[in-house]
Amino acid sequence: MRLPSRDGPFQENRHHQMRWRGRDGPSQKGHHHENKLPDTTFQPYLFQIVLDTPTSLLMAVLDTWVKAGNCLERSKVSMVLFHLRKQRLYSKALKFMDWIERRKLLDFEECDYASHLDLIARNHGFEAAQKYIERVPEPFRNEVLYETLLVNCVCQDDVQKAQQVFNEIKELSLPLTVSACNQMILLYKRVARGKVADILMLMEKENIKFSRFTYKLLIDLKGQSNDILGMESVLNTMKDNGLEPDFATQTMVAKFYISGGLTEKAEEVIRAMEVYVKDNREATRSLLDLYAILGRPDDVQRIWNSYTTPKLEDFLAAIEAWSKLGRIEQAEETFEALVKTSPKLTSKYFNAMLNVYAEHKLLSKGKEFIEWMFLEGCPSSPLTWDAIVKLYANSGELAKADSFLVNVTEENPDRHPLFRSYITLLSAYAKKGDIHNSEKIFDRLKQIRYPGRTPPYNLLLAAYASAKVTPYGFRERMKADNVRPTKTDIECLRRLDNLQITRLLE
Repeated sequence: MRLPSRDGPFQENRHHQMRWRGRDGPSQKGHHHENKLPDTTFQPYLFQIVLDTPTSLLMAVLDTWVKAGNCLERSKVSMVLFHLRKQRLYSKALKFMDWIERRKLLDFEECDYASHLDLIARNHGFEAAQKYIERVPEPFRNEVLYETLLVNCVCQDDVQKAQQVFNEIKELSLPLTVSACNQMILLYKRVARGKVADILMLMEKENIKFSRFTYKLLIDLKGQSNDILGMESVLNTMKDNGLEPDFATQTMVAKFYISGGLTEKAEEVIRAMEVYVKDNREATRSLLDLYAILGRPDDVQRIWNSYTTPKLEDFLAAIEAWSKLGRIEQAEETFEALVKTSPKLTSKYFNAMLNVYAEHKLLSKGKEFIEWMFLEGCPSSPLTWDAIVKLYANSGELAKADSFLVNVTEENPDRHPLFRSYITLLSAYAKKGDIHNSEKIFDRLKQIRYPGRTPPYNLLLAAYASAKVTPYGFRERMKADNVRPTKTDIECLRRLDNLQITRLLE
């Protein structure tokens, strides 16, 4: 593999044949994907100050910034919060909002209270968010505020708290909107499908019209239940009410047809989408994905060749499509074209290629790619860390994945790895029956205290099951954390108890 330095020249590496060009290196002649895209990345100066300052020092540094004669404008606040959220720096975003509120630098509006509430819920959980609502002035204690809290509960799959907030909206005689109902449908679709009918009846009673998203949720519900006729019925009702399914919905329908073995029906949907291939990028990206799922590399290549000036997201869609087909070389070529097309890429685009190597357990290529990322000065993020953990874990290098998580946590006190990064590692340890390390990761998760996240007792139990060891006191541990065992958990515990009894009788 030939790796680029920052200035463009290549370094030789005799172990691999893949080659990455530097961002300033020579371009491929005659390739229609080489047109330079304008650099649209914009990070205002205030954001850079917030980003570079440790959270513990942020308020003092911002006070100094104001004393220096700088003016805090609403547009600057919006931009800072946008970028912090984009990078999942929720703790720092909350500290920034706390500073604005304490120093009374802005007259808070409806959206400001909702944003502040969301950050409190993300960082400190439901109870803290409820206390904040009590501090919000009465005129702003409206359905927008409560729906923001509802969304947080739904994101955490917390049925009890979501129902509590939903009922509060009704009890306070606040307007019951289709968006609030959609949130409850979204929640029940995941954890209590039988209760979706209750929300639909409530919507009918309150004369709340279905939105496009409502129909999309119901189509997804029917498809996941393998109820193809029901899915088609919802789709027809949607059209009868004057709402044409968007490309995301059409893609969903096609995928359910494919998973149900109804390839001809899927192809009919795909042909309808092909009409828009030259005019609509969303349709084109969907087609790349669908043809990859169908295992048709020629069609993926045909759709990709139809692009004249692909955008960054188009490159991502193509990389993911080639990955699904197992065509690593084509994915690499597409990424190489992406690097040369745009001079400045965020970690999001590097992560896409890193995830390809992780999914296909290509450890050597993945490690080499990580080295190249650092040479290019690519900033890392929790998503990057997640891809690296997945690369090591999928390749069986659990100790390296473990130590990497420990190191990035210690070196980045202002941000935590993603919850799913720990889940990836815990799942891998559980599969091996490694109880010691499974317990270690489980304890680490509990210490970090991801707001609203239930401790993954099911994965910890899986470790004991794989090792065929009875987990004494497991039910009591779950009860202490207010976690109710599922039917699967109960059955697993029963089997392990019986296994211990059998051993004692032998």
